Amino acid sequence: MKRNLFLIGISFICLAMIGEVGIAQAQSTEPIKIGFMGNLSAPSSISAKAAAMMAVDEMNQAGGILGRQIKLIVEDTKGEIPKCVEIYKKLVMVDRVLAVFIGEKVEMGVAGMEIGAELYPEYPHIFFSTIGSGDDIWHHVRDNYKKYKFGFQTYYFISTNYLKILSELNSEVFKKLIKAKKVAIVYEDMEWTKPLRKGLKDVSPRLAEVYKKNGLEVVYETTVSLDQKMFSSVFEEIAASGAGVVDCTVGYIDEAAFIKQWSQSSARNIPVSLWGGLAGMPPAWKMTEGKVVGVMIGSSMVKVPITKKTIPFMDNLMAKYKVGPIFGSHTTYDSLYGFKKAIEKAGGIGNIEALIKQLEQVEEVAVLGTIGWEPRYHYNLPYPKYITPIVQWQKGEMKVIFPLQFKQADYIPPDDLRR
Repeated sequence: MKRNLFLIGISFICLAMIGEVGIAQAQSTEPIKIGFMGNLSAPSSISAKAAAMMAVDEMNQAGGILGRQIKLIVEDTKGEIPKCVEIYKKLVMVDRVLAVFIGEKVEMGVAGMEIGAELYPEYPHIFFSTIGSGDDIWHHVRDNYKKYKFGFQTYYFISTNYLKILSELNSEVFKKLIKAKKVAIVYEDMEWTKPLRKGLKDVSPRLAEVYKKNGLEVVYETTVSLDQKMFSSVFEEIAASGAGVVDCTVGYIDEAAFIKQWSQSSARNIPVSLWGGLAGMPPAWKMTEGKVVGVMIGSSMVKVPITKKTIPFMDNLMAKYKVGPIFGSHTTYDSLYGFKKAIEKAGGIGNIEALIKQLEQVEEVAVLGTIGWEPRYHYNLPYPKYITPIVQWQKGEMKVIFPLQFKQADYIPPDDLRR
């Protein structure tokens, strides 16, 4: 009798073990859930959503991640922070996603990161901000790594990276291509430009100081507001300053008005370089009535084979999803592939701490270079790992003038292009 009870007990234990293994196997074949949220009435978020869908479709067609398919859950924040917080909770607590991607302005990313930090101990997950510029997200990681280690910022235009990407590139362009030694700087009055105007203590100097270190003389500085429509007086002051080039750290002002007024001012023959915004997009030619000719800007929307992924990404995004590769789309796409590689390096998704460590080490071929994250602060690897070509508007289209390995045309002075 005792022997029979012993055998029965062993049988129950074996059945229980088999059941647990079966559950584990079933779980290991379930889709990996990833959430994407953005303001789906904004072109940048629409483009980022399409890029996320394209990356997931490509991965699933290639067998998924470690044999598991990916399920993308898309949500619309409508550009509202309270809705962003509500959606973030839903994705993490109800949908149980492994990662949340926020393809929207940095304020949304910060709001998501704060609620994510509250949820992380009970609901371990990863957070990516793929469009938001500025420094708030990586500052959270820097100042309290233990609390915010789950957060990663992929949009590389944070102030520190700006200095590495565009100030260094601009210094080369200004000195070697334009032959200018004196620089006028125009800032827009936003949070992202504050570190460039004032510097970040113990992190990075003012932009003017970087230019001085690089052998340039800053002869004029001013700050314009977002609602400003008249810039003529600014250009007249620049013309009187003796500047040889105008460096515009802007991206959100009314660039159409800014460019038109430049083209009609006393400074019209002084080259203008913008850091972002409308001028880096194909519609700029029509919206400025061709006045954008001669303008230089960092743009990710020009077809240059920076890597084997660059042109296929642009072509497929338009062909399959009918949207252009607006800023933030490539960083969303690249983040998903970097995330995939980190999961594979970590051997799966069972250990979130191991996954974070792999994200801090991963490097993967991307649309504009190499995707990866700085291990201490979790922002995207800067130039020369990740590249933003500097283009000049010539004869109705953008032409890459720098870096030289991707050059499509020589720099031409604005007055020559107008002839």
